Amino acid sequence: AVEAAGDIDVLLLDKTGTITLGNRMADEFLPAPGVEAKELAAKAQIASLSDETPEGRSIVVLAKEMYGLRAREAQAGEMEFIPFSAKTRISGVRLKTSGTVIRKGALDALEKELAAQGGIMPTPVRRSAEDVARRGGTPLVVAENATVLGVVALKDVVKGGIRERFAELRRMGIRTVMITGDNPLTAAA
Repeated sequence: AVEAAGDIDVLLLDKTGTITLGNRMADEFLPAPGVEAKELAAKAQIASLSDETPEGRSIVVLAKEMYGLRAREAQAGEMEFIPFSAKTRISGVRLKTSGTVIRKGALDALEKELAAQGGIMPTPVRRSAEDVARRGGTPLVVAENATVLGVVALKDVVKGGIRERFAELRRMGIRTVMITGDNPLTAAA
């Protein structure tokens, strides 16, 4: 192993949890035109009630902190949770009484879902999502049925000292390559 390590000239690293802390947290609600930020926060919170990921829990907390929103426990029995899957890249809830579906997910994944329902991704929402990604965050688009409500900006923090460690590896002649499933704009940032 020591001999093999001496021959290494490229190091491949996963982004989430290796280069970054890996616990993306909701940071901001960016509503679509004509939608109040509080409404976006409320719907994102409902879509996240059964989401046990750090991202999902942080959306519930941010909605509560920013707008005093507290989802009723009784609502949980009235909802059918739509779990996240790597194939759809969407999660959310279906309200049993009304049939309303509230989803959150990646821009391109939600855009395909909306197109299947006759909806479209508003240009301002696309711009908001791209801006979040350019800043290094992860945009989650939120929609109720075929209506896009806006974007939840998730942030992930680069680990302290990682740039210096990579610089040292480069000085040693070792190239570092980041591997990620994030969209290209987030990865570039």
